[in-house]
Amino acid sequence: METQFTLPKFLQPNKIDTLKRIGGNNDGGYVIDERNISNSDILIGLGMSDNWLFEEEFNSINSVPTYIYDRTVGLKVFLKKCKKYFFRVNKPKIFIHWLKTSYKYIKFFKGNKFHQKKLVGINLPPDYISLDSIINNLKSEYFSHIYLKIDIEGWEYRLLQDLILHSEVIEGLAIEFHDVDLHIDKIEKFIKKFPLTLVHTHCNNYSPLNDNNMPLAIECTFSCETVSKQLVTNLPNVLDMPNNPQIEDYKLAFFNE
Repeated sequence: METQFTLPKFLQPNKIDTLKRIGGNNDGGYVIDERNISNSDILIGLGMSDNWLFEEEFNSINSVPTYIYDRTVGLKVFLKKCKKYFFRVNKPKIFIHWLKTSYKYIKFFKGNKFHQKKLVGINLPPDYISLDSIINNLKSEYFSHIYLKIDIEGWEYRLLQDLILHSEVIEGLAIEFHDVDLHIDKIEKFIKKFPLTLVHTHCNNYSPLNDNNMPLAIECTFSCETVSKQLVTNLPNVLDMPNNPQIEDYKLAFFNE
């Protein structure tokens, strides 16, 4: 049985009939406007860990240049984990996971698919880069329909002004907000200023709840395409799946402030 939680009205998405889930069944999957996929000319992923299924599925529909930024992982990290668990005969599944991850990494990141080992949020070369710098570089190469997927564990709040600044070239955005109760004012201000329309909201059930029963991690999807003014009244959507499959998903309601 689903548990219902109430979120502020500004997190209530507009209703569209072109939603599509990509990126897997649980954590790492997002429900987005499928029109954005076909209309994008480049895909930027911020945050990867050992899961880039979103980027793989996106490219299976529309193969575009793809840049994923994450300085914490890479082939050397994955192979090191393979070596670590190769000698632990009691944990063969973990070894096989990292072996498969290494193979998938080599298979995906070639041609026009790039892994940039940088953290996005501040302009401090060589390990850090701002979103403003990334998008300005893309503009200079005449990319004008950028899809952005952002899951960077709290650093997203450093990017909100750059997202607004460059909104004219953003085709769509899937973003996870963390520590929502501490940053709810920033999220509200962003949604009101960002010209793209909120078309989907989902709570990450891996995150705890605060004392007011507010989920602390929320996934939001925005689209530049035309949408109706009708608001969604029932969430989760039929396309939604719990990030943590061992726990029931959250049923959402919205209140006026």
